[in-house]
Amino acid sequence: MSKRQNIESLDHLLRDLCNPEQIFGGKIVVFGGDFRQTLPILPRKSQREVLEASLFSSHLWPKLTKFSLSENLRARDDPEFARFLLALCNGELQTKEYENIELPDGLVRVLDSDDPNPISGLAALAFPELDLGTFDPDIFTNRAILTPLNDDVDAINDALIDKFPGKAVTYTSHDSMLDDTCAVYPAEFINKLNPGGMSPHKLILKENCPVILIRNLQPSLGLCNGTRLICKRFLPNTIECVIMTGQHKGDCVLIPRIKLLASSLTNYPFRFQRNRFPLK
Repeated sequence: MSKRQNIESLDHLLRDLCNPEQIFGGKIVVFGGDFRQTLPILPRKSQREVLEASLFSSHLWPKLTKFSLSENLRARDDPEFARFLLALCNGELQTKEYENIELPDGLVRVLDSDDPNPISGLAALAFPELDLGTFDPDIFTNRAILTPLNDDVDAINDALIDKFPGKAVTYTSHDSMLDDTCAVYPAEFINKLNPGGMSPHKLILKENCPVILIRNLQPSLGLCNGTRLICKRFLPNTIECVIMTGQHKGDCVLIPRIKLLASSLTNYPFRFQRNRFPLK
């Protein structure tokens, strides 16, 4: 979701170029999204500041024509969950601004709190086929383990790739500084950094393991940010994969090494780039 300042800047630009009396200069501009779920991402900001940056708080909002979709296609096969999610978004499950929400029994599975390795129990619950050694890679299109923190994601990935059958292939990145003229930060230190939106320095993969693309490479061929793939063959500078979902499902593609830049939103006092595969 874009910040309202960006959209208001577009409005000013189109008014200067086209018609100053009409919103967006008289041009048709279409916005999409669910304002109850998707808000602008503002790191280290309060809830009030996030709401203030949303399009809903803009002076343009009353002038926009709103259209509401009537059917959630992704929730068509699970109407009970769709009703619960809609009630949650509409605030119908709470009477106060801050209140605990009781989840349906079908959404909750409590693991043993005394388990010394909870990730193993979680993996066995989500992907019991991994313990059998033989499975269909399509299981990764219907199930996933979700967690809000990147550190937890990496820990779960490491645990699952160890259980995955086959021989492991390790790729390491080449990291370089962009503005460290005094060579203050050694390469070993840069290798340990793993900011959001960038794959780690060391990437461990196995044949038939799932990966996700984190950059738009060629959208016309289905290679977009968020595309899920299955690894098939490992070469020094390319990885052969098969697309798992979407209209290009089953297509064989080659993923090259590219240069990834750390986001400007990070708190690092320097900038660096990482030459590696855009996969996690």
